[in-house]
Amino acid sequence: MCHRITIDKERKLAENTANGRVNVLELKDIFLEIVEHEDWQAGFNMLCDYSGIENFDVTTKDIDDITEWQTSIDALIGDGRCAVVACRDAVYGMSRMWEIISSEHSQQICVFRQMNDAVTWLGYTVEE
Repeated sequence: MCHRITIDKERKLAENTANGRVNVLELKDIFLEIVEHEDWQAGFNMLCDYSGIENFDVTTKDIDDITEWQTSIDALIGDGRCAVVACRDAVYGMSRMWEIISSEHSQQICVFRQMNDAVTWLGYTVEE
């Protein structure tokens, strides 16, 4: 897996991009890297670009596990929104499962197929 994280304090937005083969442990590592970043503040929004993931090695049990783990770091995440962009059917489907299961937690998650839709849902202007 290859990933990149950028945090824009002014916009209160963390962006992460993941490519290649991704498993649930790597997803946890990305989230930890974000919330432990010096520029991160609880309540910032997240934009997860998973459109470059080619192999999503995540099971339904993994989704349950990551949702439970996510609950343990709710205070670090805060109440910001998380938009996930997933083009491939498998990535989209598993991400939607995560969206549904985590709906009881502090961070509202929504999965999209198009980046423009995700950015708009987060309340930002789509850059051309």
